[in-house]
Amino acid sequence: MAENYYQLGHTLKKIRENKHYTQQEVADSTMSRSNYTKLEHDEINPNIVKFFAILDYMDLDANEFSFFLNDYSLTPKETVFYLFKEMEQRPTLSYLQNLIEASEALLEEREDHITRDILNIVLAYKALLEHKDIKKAKTFADKAWSRLKKLDKFYLSELYLLNRIIFLFDIETAISLVDMALKELENYYCFREAKQLRLSFLSNLSCLLIEYEMYSKAMEYIDILIAESKKEYDTIMLGAAIVRKGLCKSAEGQEDEPESDFNLAVEMFEMIDRHDLIEEIKTNPRIVSNPYGYIDF
Repeated sequence: MAENYYQLGHTLKKIRENKHYTQQEVADSTMSRSNYTKLEHDEINPNIVKFFAILDYMDLDANEFSFFLNDYSLTPKETVFYLFKEMEQRPTLSYLQNLIEASEALLEEREDHITRDILNIVLAYKALLEHKDIKKAKTFADKAWSRLKKLDKFYLSELYLLNRIIFLFDIETAISLVDMALKELENYYCFREAKQLRLSFLSNLSCLLIEYEMYSKAMEYIDILIAESKKEYDTIMLGAAIVRKGLCKSAEGQEDEPESDFNLAVEMFEMIDRHDLIEEIKTNPRIVSNPYGYIDF
Protein backbone atom coordinates (compact mmCIF):
# COMPACT_ATOMS: atom_id res chain seq x y z
CA MET A 1 0.00 0.00 0.00
CA ALA A 2 2.83 2.42 0.84
CA GLU A 3 4.23 2.01 -2.68
CA ASN A 4 0.83 2.79 -4.16
CA TYR A 5 0.77 6.19 -2.51
CA TYR A 6 3.61 7.23 -4.78
CA GLN A 7 0.92 7.05 -7.48
CA LEU A 8 -1.60 9.11 -5.51
CA GLY A 9 -1.56 12.05 -7.90
CA HIS A 10 -1.71 9.83 -10.98
CA THR A 11 -4.73 8.03 -9.51
CA LEU A 12 -6.50 11.30 -8.68
CA LYS A 13 -5.95 12.46 -12.25
CA LYS A 14 -7.38 9.24 -13.67
CA ILE A 15 -10.51 9.49 -11.52
CA ARG A 16 -10.94 13.19 -12.29
CA GLU A 17 -10.73 12.61 -16.02
CA ASN A 18 -13.12 9.66 -15.84
CA LYS A 19 -15.63 11.91 -14.09
CA HIS A 20 -15.04 14.72 -16.62
CA TYR A 21 -14.08 17.25 -13.93
CA THR A 22 -11.59 20.03 -14.60
CA GLN A 23 -8.58 20.65 -12.39
CA GLN A 24 -10.10 23.95 -11.34
CA GLU A 25 -13.36 22.28 -10.26
CA VAL A 26 -11.50 19.75 -8.12
CA ALA A 27 -8.97 22.17 -6.66
CA ASP A 28 -11.56 24.90 -6.04
CA SER A 29 -10.53 26.80 -2.88
CA THR A 30 -8.49 23.87 -1.59
CA MET A 31 -5.31 24.84 -3.43
CA SER A 32 -4.18 26.77 -6.48
CA ARG A 33 -4.62 25.12 -9.86
CA SER A 34 -0.84 25.17 -10.39
CA ASN A 35 -0.28 23.29 -7.13
CA TYR A 36 -3.02 20.84 -7.99
CA THR A 37 -1.26 20.19 -11.29
CA LYS A 38 1.92 19.39 -9.35
CA LEU A 39 -0.11 17.04 -7.18
CA GLU A 40 -1.40 15.13 -10.19
CA HIS A 41 2.18 14.82 -11.44
CA ASP A 42 3.15 13.35 -8.02
CA GLU A 43 5.53 16.25 -7.44
CA ILE A 44 3.87 17.22 -4.14
CA ASN A 45 1.56 15.57 -1.62
CA PRO A 46 -1.49 17.27 -0.10
CA ASN A 47 -2.02 17.66 3.62
CA ILE A 48 -4.88 15.68 5.10
CA VAL A 49 -7.36 18.58 5.04
CA LYS A 50 -6.75 19.28 1.36
CA PHE A 51 -6.81 15.56 0.54
CA PHE A 52 -10.26 15.05 2.04
CA ALA A 53 -11.51 18.24 0.37
CA ILE A 54 -10.32 16.97 -3.03
CA LEU A 55 -12.06 13.63 -2.46
CA ASP A 56 -15.23 15.52 -1.55
CA TYR A 57 -15.11 17.53 -4.77
CA MET A 58 -14.65 14.27 -6.69
CA ASP A 59 -17.56 12.57 -4.88
CA LEU A 60 -15.39 9.90 -3.28
CA ASP A 61 -14.87 8.70 0.25
CA ALA A 62 -11.51 7.62 1.60
CA ASN A 63 -12.35 3.90 1.64
CA GLU A 64 -13.36 3.84 -2.01
CA PHE A 65 -10.27 5.82 -3.02
CA SER A 66 -7.99 3.48 -1.04
CA PHE A 67 -9.64 0.48 -2.72
CA PHE A 68 -9.13 2.02 -6.17
CA LEU A 69 -5.56 3.07 -5.34
CA ASN A 70 -4.82 -0.54 -4.41
CA ASP A 71 -6.13 -1.78 -7.77
CA TYR A 72 -9.54 -2.88 -6.53
CA SER A 73 -8.17 -5.01 -3.72
CA LEU A 74 -7.79 -4.81 0.03
CA THR A 75 -4.51 -4.35 1.83
CA PRO A 76 -3.43 -7.25 4.10
CA LYS A 77 -4.71 -5.39 7.18
CA GLU A 78 -7.98 -4.47 5.48
CA THR A 79 -8.37 -8.12 4.47
CA VAL A 80 -7.96 -9.32 8.06
CA PHE A 81 -10.46 -6.80 9.40
CA TYR A 82 -12.91 -7.50 6.56
CA LEU A 83 -12.82 -11.25 7.23
CA PHE A 84 -13.27 -10.59 10.95
CA LYS A 85 -16.29 -8.34 10.42
CA GLU A 86 -17.87 -10.85 8.03
CA MET A 87 -17.38 -13.78 10.39
CA GLU A 88 -20.68 -15.53 11.12
CA GLN A 89 -22.03 -15.97 14.63
CA ARG A 90 -20.79 -19.56 14.55
CA PRO A 91 -18.13 -19.69 11.82
CA THR A 92 -16.69 -22.83 10.28
CA LEU A 93 -13.30 -24.02 11.41
CA SER A 94 -11.95 -23.53 7.87
CA TYR A 95 -13.05 -19.88 7.95
CA LEU A 96 -11.30 -19.41 11.29
CA GLN A 97 -8.13 -21.05 9.96
CA ASN A 98 -8.05 -18.73 6.93
CA LEU A 99 -8.39 -15.73 9.24
CA ILE A 100 -5.66 -17.04 11.54
CA GLU A 101 -3.30 -17.47 8.60
CA ALA A 102 -4.06 -14.00 7.23
CA SER A 103 -3.46 -12.46 10.66
CA GLU A 104 -0.22 -14.34 11.25
CA ALA A 105 1.09 -13.42 7.79
CA LEU A 106 0.55 -9.72 8.48
CA LEU A 107 2.09 -9.93 11.96
CA GLU A 108 5.19 -11.53 10.49
CA GLU A 109 5.64 -8.36 8.44
CA ARG A 110 4.89 -5.87 11.23
CA GLU A 111 3.26 -5.65 14.62
CA ASP A 112 -0.29 -4.30 14.58
CA HIS A 113 -2.54 -3.90 17.62
CA ILE A 114 -5.90 -4.72 16.11
CA THR A 115 -4.56 -7.61 14.03
CA ARG A 116 -2.99 -9.10 17.17
CA ASP A 117 -6.34 -8.72 18.96
CA ILE A 118 -8.19 -10.34 16.07
CA LEU A 119 -5.77 -13.26 16.05
CA ASN A 120 -6.31 -13.89 19.77
CA ILE A 121 -10.09 -13.59 19.44
CA VAL A 122 -10.19 -16.01 16.51
CA LEU A 123 -8.03 -18.46 18.46
CA ALA A 124 -10.56 -18.11 21.28
CA TYR A 125 -13.40 -18.99 18.89
CA LYS A 126 -11.43 -21.95 17.64
CA ALA A 127 -11.06 -23.19 21.22
CA LEU A 128 -14.82 -22.83 21.69
CA LEU A 129 -15.89 -24.50 18.47
CA GLU A 130 -13.22 -27.18 18.05
CA HIS A 131 -12.39 -28.13 21.63
CA LYS A 132 -15.41 -26.79 23.60
CA ASP A 133 -12.79 -25.35 25.95
CA ILE A 134 -14.17 -22.22 27.62
CA LYS A 135 -11.12 -21.84 29.87
CA LYS A 136 -8.70 -21.82 26.94
CA ALA A 137 -10.98 -19.49 24.97
CA LYS A 138 -11.06 -17.00 27.83
CA THR A 139 -7.25 -17.09 28.04
CA PHE A 140 -7.02 -15.89 24.43
CA ALA A 141 -9.89 -13.40 24.76
CA ASP A 142 -8.30 -11.86 27.86
CA LYS A 143 -5.23 -10.97 25.81
CA ALA A 144 -7.38 -8.73 23.62
CA TRP A 145 -9.26 -7.29 26.60
CA SER A 146 -5.99 -6.37 28.34
CA ARG A 147 -5.45 -3.73 25.65
CA LEU A 148 -9.07 -2.68 25.15
CA LYS A 149 -9.73 -2.00 28.83
CA LYS A 150 -7.04 0.70 28.84
CA LEU A 151 -8.77 2.76 26.16
CA ASP A 152 -10.72 5.90 27.01
CA LYS A 153 -13.38 5.29 24.37
CA PHE A 154 -14.46 2.55 21.98
CA TYR A 155 -14.90 3.33 18.29
CA LEU A 156 -16.33 0.98 15.67
CA SER A 157 -13.20 -1.15 15.37
CA GLU A 158 -13.01 -1.66 19.15
CA LEU A 159 -16.73 -2.43 19.33
CA TYR A 160 -16.24 -5.19 16.76
CA LEU A 161 -13.59 -6.70 19.03
CA LEU A 162 -15.68 -6.34 22.18
CA ASN A 163 -18.65 -8.04 20.55
CA ARG A 164 -16.65 -11.21 20.07
CA ILE A 165 -15.34 -11.49 23.64
CA ILE A 166 -18.37 -10.82 25.83
CA PHE A 167 -18.28 -14.48 26.88
CA LEU A 168 -15.11 -13.53 28.81
CA PHE A 169 -17.01 -11.64 31.51
CA ASP A 170 -19.39 -12.53 34.28
CA ILE A 171 -22.94 -12.20 33.00
CA GLU A 172 -23.76 -8.90 34.74
CA THR A 173 -20.63 -7.28 33.33
CA ALA A 174 -21.47 -8.67 29.90
CA ILE A 175 -24.94 -7.12 30.08
CA SER A 176 -23.46 -3.77 31.14
CA LEU A 177 -20.88 -3.79 28.34
CA VAL A 178 -23.44 -4.71 25.69
CA ASP A 179 -25.82 -1.99 26.88
CA MET A 180 -22.94 0.49 26.63
CA ALA A 181 -22.07 -0.73 23.13
CA LEU A 182 -25.68 -0.53 21.92
CA LYS A 183 -25.93 3.05 23.14
CA GLU A 184 -22.59 3.98 21.54
CA LEU A 185 -23.71 2.48 18.23
CA GLU A 186 -26.70 4.82 18.18
CA ASN A 187 -24.19 7.56 17.32
CA TYR A 188 -23.44 5.70 14.08
CA TYR A 189 -27.06 5.86 12.90
CA CYS A 190 -26.04 6.45 9.25
CA PHE A 191 -23.59 3.51 9.15
CA ARG A 192 -25.13 0.30 7.89
CA GLU A 193 -22.35 -1.76 9.45
CA ALA A 194 -23.27 -0.30 12.85
CA LYS A 195 -26.79 -1.67 12.45
CA GLN A 196 -25.39 -5.11 11.67
CA LEU A 197 -23.07 -4.85 14.65
CA ARG A 198 -26.04 -4.04 16.90
CA LEU A 199 -27.73 -7.24 15.73
CA SER A 200 -24.60 -9.23 16.49
CA PHE A 201 -24.29 -7.80 20.00
CA LEU A 202 -27.95 -8.59 20.70
CA SER A 203 -27.52 -12.09 19.32
CA ASN A 204 -24.38 -12.90 21.30
CA LEU A 205 -25.81 -11.59 24.56
CA SER A 206 -29.10 -13.43 24.12
CA CYS A 207 -27.12 -16.65 23.59
CA LEU A 208 -25.15 -16.06 26.78
CA LEU A 209 -28.25 -15.29 28.81
CA ILE A 210 -29.84 -18.55 27.67
CA GLU A 211 -26.71 -20.48 28.62
CA TYR A 212 -26.92 -18.89 32.09
CA GLU A 213 -30.64 -19.82 32.18
CA MET A 214 -31.66 -16.16 32.53
CA TYR A 215 -34.61 -16.65 30.20
CA SER A 216 -36.70 -13.61 31.12
CA LYS A 217 -33.71 -11.31 30.62
CA ALA A 218 -32.83 -13.09 27.39
CA MET A 219 -36.37 -12.46 26.10
CA GLU A 220 -35.88 -8.70 26.52
CA TYR A 221 -32.92 -8.68 24.14
CA ILE A 222 -34.47 -11.28 21.83
CA ASP A 223 -37.53 -9.07 21.31
CA ILE A 224 -35.25 -6.17 20.36
CA LEU A 225 -33.26 -8.48 18.08
CA ILE A 226 -36.43 -9.67 16.34
CA ALA A 227 -37.65 -6.11 15.77
CA GLU A 228 -34.31 -4.87 14.44
CA SER A 229 -33.70 -7.99 12.32
CA LYS A 230 -37.02 -7.37 10.58
CA LYS A 231 -36.00 -3.79 9.81
CA GLU A 232 -32.70 -4.98 8.34
CA TYR A 233 -34.28 -7.93 6.50
CA ASP A 234 -31.71 -10.21 8.13
CA THR A 235 -33.28 -13.65 7.76
CA ILE A 236 -30.62 -15.62 9.63
CA MET A 237 -30.61 -13.30 12.65
CA LEU A 238 -34.39 -13.24 12.68
CA GLY A 239 -34.73 -17.01 12.38
CA ALA A 240 -32.15 -17.64 15.09
CA ALA A 241 -33.89 -15.13 17.38
CA ILE A 242 -37.23 -16.88 16.87
CA VAL A 243 -35.64 -20.22 17.78
CA ARG A 244 -34.25 -18.69 20.97
CA LYS A 245 -37.60 -17.17 21.79
CA GLY A 246 -39.14 -20.64 21.56
CA LEU A 247 -36.45 -22.02 23.87
CA CYS A 248 -37.06 -19.27 26.44
CA LYS A 249 -40.86 -19.61 26.32
CA SER A 250 -40.57 -23.35 26.84
CA ALA A 251 -38.11 -22.96 29.73
CA GLU A 252 -40.36 -20.36 31.37
CA GLY A 253 -43.37 -22.64 31.05
CA GLN A 254 -45.17 -20.36 28.62
CA GLU A 255 -45.70 -23.30 26.25
CA ASP A 256 -45.10 -27.02 26.47
CA GLU A 257 -43.41 -27.31 23.11
CA PRO A 258 -41.72 -24.52 21.15
CA GLU A 259 -42.69 -26.20 17.87
CA SER A 260 -44.56 -23.21 16.43
CA ASP A 261 -41.49 -20.99 16.76
CA PHE A 262 -39.18 -23.71 15.43
CA ASN A 263 -41.44 -24.38 12.45
CA LEU A 264 -41.51 -20.69 11.57
CA ALA A 265 -37.71 -20.55 11.68
CA VAL A 266 -37.50 -23.69 9.52
CA GLU A 267 -39.71 -22.06 6.88
CA MET A 268 -37.49 -18.99 6.87
CA PHE A 269 -34.27 -21.02 6.55
CA GLU A 270 -35.81 -23.12 3.76
CA MET A 271 -36.30 -19.96 1.71
CA ILE A 272 -32.56 -19.21 1.79
CA ASP A 273 -31.45 -22.84 1.47
CA ARG A 274 -29.79 -22.99 4.88
CA HIS A 275 -30.41 -26.69 5.46
CA ASP A 276 -27.55 -26.79 7.96
CA LEU A 277 -29.53 -24.51 10.27
CA ILE A 278 -32.70 -26.51 9.71
CA GLU A 279 -30.87 -29.67 10.77
CA GLU A 280 -29.64 -27.90 13.91
CA ILE A 281 -33.20 -26.90 14.84
CA LYS A 282 -34.25 -30.53 14.57
CA THR A 283 -31.30 -31.96 16.50
CA ASN A 284 -30.16 -29.26 18.95
CA PRO A 285 -31.80 -25.83 18.62
CA ARG A 286 -29.49 -24.34 21.27
CA ILE A 287 -26.64 -24.27 18.77
CA VAL A 288 -28.39 -22.37 15.94
CA SER A 289 -25.94 -19.56 15.07
CA ASN A 290 -24.63 -19.82 18.62
CA PRO A 291 -20.88 -20.20 19.29
CA TYR A 292 -21.62 -20.89 22.95
CA GLY A 293 -24.25 -23.60 22.44
CA TYR A 294 -21.83 -26.44 23.05
CA ILE A 295 -20.27 -24.93 26.17
CA ASP A 296 -21.16 -25.58 29.80
CA PHE A 297 -20.89 -22.17 31.44
